[in-house]
Order: sequence, then C-alpha cells, then structure tokens
Amino acid sequence: MSKTRFGSLDGIHQIKKKNMVSTTLISAGLFIIIFVLFLLAVAKASKSSIDEQQSNLDSAIERAVMQCYVTEGRYPESFEYLQENYGIIYDDELFRVDYVIYGANMKPEITIINKGRW
Repeated sequence: MSKTRFGSLDGIHQIKKKNMVSTTLISAGLFIIIFVLFLLAVAKASKSSIDEQQSNLDSAIERAVMQCYVTEGRYPESFEYLQENYGIIYDDELFRVDYVIYGANMKPEITIINKGRW
C-alpha cells in the first residue's frame, strides 16, 4: 500500500475489512432472528384461525341440532341428516365430528376433533 506521512494505509484497510465482516454477520443474524419471529407469528395466527373455525363449527352444529328439535320435534338421527337438511358444511380433512345418539328424545353428544397438527 501507499505510505503517508503518518505511516502505512494497510492498517486502515484491515480495519475496514473487519468492520465489513462484522457488519455483514450482524445483518445476517438480525435477518435470521426477524425471519424466525415472522414464522412464529404466522404459525400462531394459523393456529388461532383453526381454533376459531372449530369454535364456529361447534356453534353451527349446536344451532342446527336445536333448530331441528324445535321444528321437527325430535333430535336429528345422524350428523349426515344435519348436513343435508340444515346446511352444515365443514372441512372434513381438518376436523372430525363425532355424533353420538343415546336415545330418540335425548340431545346427542357432539365432539369435534381437530385432525391437524395443532
């Protein structure tokens, strides 16, 4: 390198290289941290959305069961009957609905199971 009246410029170039490497590492680290936080936020939002869907499905089924009982004077004999006659639509790849009947005049037990990985 060139010489100045204060000495060689080699030291200045080495300092710039060290600063450049440390700046690059800090930037990469911050990017990775922000990216991981973003992925965690998306996963949490997805789980929240699925929980909301399950809650809405449970409410819709309960309303349909009660509407059937009020209008027809009996509880629905099957979950398929509710789907056909009362418009229950859901994602059967995401949820499983257990519909258990104990008697003709007893309210059925309804359990919604999340098939997803949440």
